[in-house]
This record gives sequence, C-alpha cells and structure tokens, in this order.
Amino acid sequence: MNKDLRKLVVSVVKEEVENFKVPPEMKKSLDGPMPSPQDSEERNLQKAIRAIEAEGYDYEIRGKNTIIIRDDDRIETLEKMKSMLIPQGFRHNPIGGGSSIGRLEVKDKTLGNVYILIKPKSRRAAATAGMDFEDKMAQLINDKYATMGVKASTAGFGPGSDLTIKTPTKTITAELKTALSADFGQFRAQYNQESESWEPRRTSGFVKNESIFTPLFEQYLRNWLNVNATFRNPADSRLRKDGLKITGLARSEGTGELKRQLQNDWFSGKTDYKVPFPFQMIASYYADKGDEYIQINGRGLYALTPEASKKLGVPMFKDLGLISYLRFRFKPSQGVNSATSFTVAVKLKGRYKDSNLSLTNAEDLDIIINKLL
Repeated sequence: MNKDLRKLVVSVVKEEVENFKVPPEMKKSLDGPMPSPQDSEERNLQKAIRAIEAEGYDYEIRGKNTIIIRDDDRIETLEKMKSMLIPQGFRHNPIGGGSSIGRLEVKDKTLGNVYILIKPKSRRAAATAGMDFEDKMAQLINDKYATMGVKASTAGFGPGSDLTIKTPTKTITAELKTALSADFGQFRAQYNQESESWEPRRTSGFVKNESIFTPLFEQYLRNWLNVNATFRNPADSRLRKDGLKITGLARSEGTGELKRQLQNDWFSGKTDYKVPFPFQMIASYYADKGDEYIQINGRGLYALTPEASKKLGVPMFKDLGLISYLRFRFKPSQGVNSATSFTVAVKLKGRYKDSNLSLTNAEDLDIIINKLL
C-alpha cells in the first residue's frame, strides 16, 4: 500500500470512529427502563409504569390514569422519577394532588393524561397486600367451584406455596405476585467489624428464604460491599450497632446528613447500587421449593417446570427474558432522619408477553379448573 493510499484509509477509518453512535439496544442498563422502538408512540400511562417498575417501586393504579407510588423516602423517589419522566414530557406540579411535595403529571389528549403521587408506605398494607391477594384468590375458587370438589388454600404467613388448588384428581401449587415490581424477596445487611466483612442479618425473613438469599449475596454483593461500602468513622454515634456489628443508621438529627455522605462515598452520587444476576436463579428457586406456577397479577400464569407448562399449556417463566438484579440501598423506617437499614432487594424488570391464561380472569379460571378435573 503506497503512502497516499494509507493516509486516505486512516482518514476514513478515523472519521467513521468519531461519528459512530452507540445503538439504543447497547445502552440498556439497570439505571432506567428498557428502551423500545415504540416508546415515542407508547401511551403515557405505560411510560410511567415502565419507569416505576424499572426502579422496583411498589405502586397501585387508581381510576384510569392516577398512579400511587408507595415509598418512605418520598423526596428521593420524587427526584428519581423526575429525572426519568420529565424527559418524556411529564412535569412536576408542586401544588398538585393535595400533596406536600406535589405530583408528576402529563396532560396529553393524544397519549393520555397521567397523574403520579408519592405516598409513604403503610407498614401493615405492605405486609398484608400479598396475603390479601392470596386470600381473595382462594375464596373466589372455593365459592365458585365448591360443588365440583375443588378446594383452594393459602400458606398465609407460614411456609409453603401461596396458593394450592386441589381437585378430586390433581393438585397444583402457585406463587402469587401482585406485580412484577413487587420485591421478589428482601433482607437486611450489616457490617461485622470483627470479621471486617459485610454479611446478611439473620432475621426471620432472611432465614425463610436463606437458600436463595445466601448464594446471591455471596456471589454478587459481598465483595463489592467489602471494597466500596466503608465507614469514615466506625465510631460515629449516628451509626446503629449491635455489639461489633453496624446494622444501619440510628435515629438522630444528623441521620439524613450521614446517609447523603455515605451515598456519595459508596454509590458515586447515586442513591443505590444494582448488580445483575442470572434470571434462571429466580426461576429455579421457586421450582426447587416446590411451586409449579407463578401468577403475576394482571399478566397471567407462568409455569416453573416443563411438566407444569405441558399440564396447563402456559409459557415457561424462565423464558420471559427478564432482567434480575440485587438492589442495595439505605431504607428509612419513616422520614429522612429516622432509623435506617441497609436493605438488599431482589428485583426483576423487563418487557414480556402476557400469558394465555390467568387465575384472575374468570373465563381463564374455568379453563384451568377443567384441565385439572
């Protein structure tokens, strides 16, 4: 290759590199909703739900276009939602909705009006929402199919499957989820000053799901915490302790200030740390503990084993292509300066197709029960 031709080739390649734009599909991350070619035409309600589910917040829909997000750190949640939704046409109305922090809203005759309010969690509501769903499902089945010898039961707060349906010839078990954004389990972490290492707190919730929580923590979180989550002053009185274990932040006038300082130190300006892990681990966990199906309210019934899929003709949960990740954050018990824990939540996000059958659809439920008789 002569000198002039070599210069021409180098010039062309350099121009191509400088003008290269990363395609949208390469920009998918855990920091926001998964992009889609239809985003520009998507209705505003779906845009909002997708952003909320991307962050794993608990929410409910009231009426046709009002969304209530439930989170105790309302200001932080508002700022997070503003950063995600304002670029999509939403605005913050500081006096809207009768809330002290206002609401997010969009008014659009074409793609729909949406109003988003952020309210603190009700401890009782959060603890019983899932069980209410289980009880309603069991009661519905028992009332409708009692004369056919069909009986449904729930595990309540105890071990076992959320819902068990028995017919004279067959039995199926299912895990019930109120929404994809609902935590697929969470537990607390603590720093052990004696071993100089992070570890899970062995609460009753952790022990109940230890078989899934332990490998996730050990493989995907412990090393990162040991390297990045350190304390400037372990003797700080604003830290909550249990002997030599730092279990969170104590309630004080300076708790919020310490939280912001640690967030800056640990998360580089973000409010949490997220690390992905194989979705197969979640699907396998439910199958290993004996469940055959998982019902996601509003989306339908999915099988956890090939045999279960064949039995009712529903898609496999593991084939949904969801993203699973651990979210580590500071979780206040009430307000900014309240007692705060180091919380790890197992989260899922992504777009997926509704199942062809759902326990919450009357016609589908008839089909399911008939397949079991």
